[in-house]
Amino acid sequence: MSTFEENASIGFIILDSNWHFIYANDYGASILNRSPEELLGKMAWAEFPAAIRHASYSYFHQARKSGKEISFNEYVKPSNQWIHVSAFPVGENLHIVIRKTEMLANHFAMENDLYQKYTNYIQDLITLTSEDGILLYVSPSVKNLLGFELEDMYGASVLAFCHPEDMDGLKSIFINEKECATNDQGIVTCRFLHKKGWYVWLENNFKWLLDEQGKRTQNLGIWRDISERKIVEDRFIQAQRLGQFGSFERDLDEDSIVWSVEMFRIHGLEPALRIDLCKAIEPIVVDDREKVALAIKQAILVGMSDIEYKIIRQDGDIRHLRSQIERVVLDGGRMAVRGLVHDITIHKRIEQELTQSKAKLEIAQEIAGLGHYEWDTINNMVYVSDELNALFGCKDAVQTLPIEVLHESIHPEDNLRMKMAIKKALHEGTMDLIFRVVVRDEVRILHTLAKTTYDEWGRALCLFGTVQDITVQKQTEELLRKTEKLHVAGQLAAGIAHEIRNPLTALKGFVKLMCHANEESKLRYYNIMQEEFNRIELILGELLILAKPQAVAYMPHDPITILEEVIQLLNTEAIMNNVEIMLIANTILSSVNCERNQIKQVFVNVIKNAIEAMPSGGILTITAHNQANGVNLQFVDQGQGISEDRLPRIGEPFYTTKEKGTGLGMMVSFTIIEEHHGVIRYQSKLGVGTTVSIQLPASVQ
Repeated sequence: MSTFEENASIGFIILDSNWHFIYANDYGASILNRSPEELLGKMAWAEFPAAIRHASYSYFHQARKSGKEISFNEYVKPSNQWIHVSAFPVGENLHIVIRKTEMLANHFAMENDLYQKYTNYIQDLITLTSEDGILLYVSPSVKNLLGFELEDMYGASVLAFCHPEDMDGLKSIFINEKECATNDQGIVTCRFLHKKGWYVWLENNFKWLLDEQGKRTQNLGIWRDISERKIVEDRFIQAQRLGQFGSFERDLDEDSIVWSVEMFRIHGLEPALRIDLCKAIEPIVVDDREKVALAIKQAILVGMSDIEYKIIRQDGDIRHLRSQIERVVLDGGRMAVRGLVHDITIHKRIEQELTQSKAKLEIAQEIAGLGHYEWDTINNMVYVSDELNALFGCKDAVQTLPIEVLHESIHPEDNLRMKMAIKKALHEGTMDLIFRVVVRDEVRILHTLAKTTYDEWGRALCLFGTVQDITVQKQTEELLRKTEKLHVAGQLAAGIAHEIRNPLTALKGFVKLMCHANEESKLRYYNIMQEEFNRIELILGELLILAKPQAVAYMPHDPITILEEVIQLLNTEAIMNNVEIMLIANTILSSVNCERNQIKQVFVNVIKNAIEAMPSGGILTITAHNQANGVNLQFVDQGQGISEDRLPRIGEPFYTTKEKGTGLGMMVSFTIIEEHHGVIRYQSKLGVGTTVSIQLPASVQ
């Protein structure tokens, strides 16, 4: 031991079985930047925790485990020098001999040379490691990339900074069985620890330096920060997963293909680095394999191709795929094809369902006489179905045309109303309109329902709607109205005959009196007879209004005046049934835009029903008042009332609560009020009576 103590360039240290210092000479302690007294009794790895990453930690354990001497070179940060270390077990202790080396001088020379050549020009990290992965040289760029000082890296194992999940890839460079590695250069990607605790993605382009015998001695690595690229790659992988598309690349000189993770998922397979060409072709349905092969040939010849095909996965599920293929040239001039594969199975299923739905819709439209249209408001073009083409009498079977062409077929009196309705639909979202078209000199009545779609800024994009020919329906309704008028006229005949007989009796008497009267009396008799004639004319005029057809003309009318005329017409029938009609209107009502005779027909139906509902007599109270944007009329009788289960059916054709009724009267009344954009409602209670409310919009002044 005195030999070591006398030699100032040799250090000697002894560690016990628990790694405590039990001896250190002056030189050995000075290398660790301590005095012997400061080391004795201290636990080595607790005193120097950073050494756990260095070669000494693993080699000391290896020497103690094997029982053999192990020698290695180590960089000691406290003294900033390289040393040669020999460690050999003696009993339970580990003896460590330390000698000076010339490696530090070599290191500085190497650093100056490499620094001049590389580090002045690039920001990548340059390392030189031993064959076991010990860092012999680290370029100054490590400070910017990983935050470490050069002294933190020298002598440490490159594996000590690697993320645990990436360790296997980095270890494969430094495996002991070097003969297993066929290449002396390559690329490996891994995450390196930053001094502040996070990890940085690095790509290492490495090359082994060989001695004269061809044995690997050192590993030269150039590490590039690829963190941003990995973020893009991760986003691309996420986009592939969300968009259900995978990617592939095939070197035409190889029998395997590189698939993305999503490509394996689409095919229902476990991810791998590559897939054999035969295994990749196997899922493609037999009928599509030749088509896929031709698409690849086309991409090789012209540079690009696009194809749709089907595959059958191992679970039996059939998937529809669309592939876009392109030709690329790899390093060395090798030809390859790469592309994207999109899983369009859901789109195909939806497309098939839409095709079936469209076919069913077309059949339903043909049966119902419906047509549909779609107006692109941006381009001012309207798509019309075949049925709509026929309804508008278009000469050519065109399906897309300007909206002005359709306006040409609309009845001149309805053209402005149609334009106003469309303008309103673009703002409010819906349209419900009945209008007329002139087709080959024939007037047809059409009903359209439409809805507007908007973009995210609220701009109208499209007006989609249906059109139905309701000409026959309207003609039928008109016939029903005429029938109902004649029915009402027939029912009123007895009352009107009685009403006319009275003045006729008076007229006959006055005629006889005039034969013997003087001139003064004749004039008085003549005035009385004139009043009776006027009364007969009024009654007959009201009857004719109900009996003969009237031209439809919407004009402003006073609803009270119409009510008074109807009351005068029906008052005789009311008296005969012991019913008193009371009209209460405390204010001047707004005018309503209506067809006078149609509204009169509604009032006749409602009042007659009220009279007939009171066979024992009673009071029919009619109140009228203004309300928001219109007038409200209420007819309150003291009749038998209608049960709750029957109320919802009031207005249905052929549904009536009267023994000899047809139910057409109220159906016609409901239709008339609806066409006047009004509302008619029934409220009733058995044994109390019925209230009919009619709301009509006020005419626009």
